Amino acid sequence: MYRNGISLKADFSVETLTEKLNKFSNELQGKNLVTKYDGREICSVEVSKVYYNFDFAGFCKEILSEVTKYFLPESYAIRVNSGVQELRLVGGEVTIDNETYKKMISIIKTRALTMSVGLVKNKNRAYSILTTFSNKHYKSSLPEKIKEFSDNLINFDLNINFHIQTIEDLKSKKVSFKDFIKKMMFKEDNGEFKPIKTVGLKMRNLGYKLLDNLRMYDYLLYNCGEFNRYERYDDFEINAKDLYDNYTEVFCEQDSSVIARETRRVIDALNECEER
Repeated sequence: MYRNGISLKADFSVETLTEKLNKFSNELQGKNLVTKYDGREICSVEVSKVYYNFDFAGFCKEILSEVTKYFLPESYAIRVNSGVQELRLVGGEVTIDNETYKKMISIIKTRALTMSVGLVKNKNRAYSILTTFSNKHYKSSLPEKIKEFSDNLINFDLNINFHIQTIEDLKSKKVSFKDFIKKMMFKEDNGEFKPIKTVGLKMRNLGYKLLDNLRMYDYLLYNCGEFNRYERYDDFEINAKDLYDNYTEVFCEQDSSVIARETRRVIDALNECEER
């Protein structure tokens, strides 16, 4: 476990979370950034000469007092893998279309330091992240970083309400499934529709989640990457929220930067789709 990364989850308290964060350290050793937990190496990543060793654990400890002004976390998760370090805080219920969601804040360090606000439902099986704030300039002092990010927390409730409204708007919308596939899987280039190669596997995974609709599964599993075959299929309508829920579940194990990217991708596609 320690050579490939680490994942820690527990009920939230400032004391226990601080204790866990205190066990992390980052050290620049030659060309590599070495991350340790409780003195044991968990990952080592080659970095460029201009890399600045930002104190991610220290930032997380300091920002907690600001975060808890806006919501009280019930649980936390720390994920460290390769060059990605993430703290995820979850708590506070909201109801959308008779389904229970919880509020979420994620703080993640990749090439940038990013804070994301979102929602999670079904015991952490589906995340929605539509608002993020990033800053790539690591060399400012920790107090300056705290202020930059805490200034954005003032919009926390507005961001949560934006998520709620976005998801609610999907529940009454039915879209052309062919139109959804086209917008997700193909990019027009000089009048030709070429497949986006990185999307194929994701759409296959979506297909497996929707096996109860055989036509939908056929579309996703056998149609990936061939626009001429796509054109031959008959169309049918599908609820936009069903597509959104199942697509976001595909990424539940990914870090928040991936979840944010894919949430925006599917929302943009559904907003552009032909309504049936």
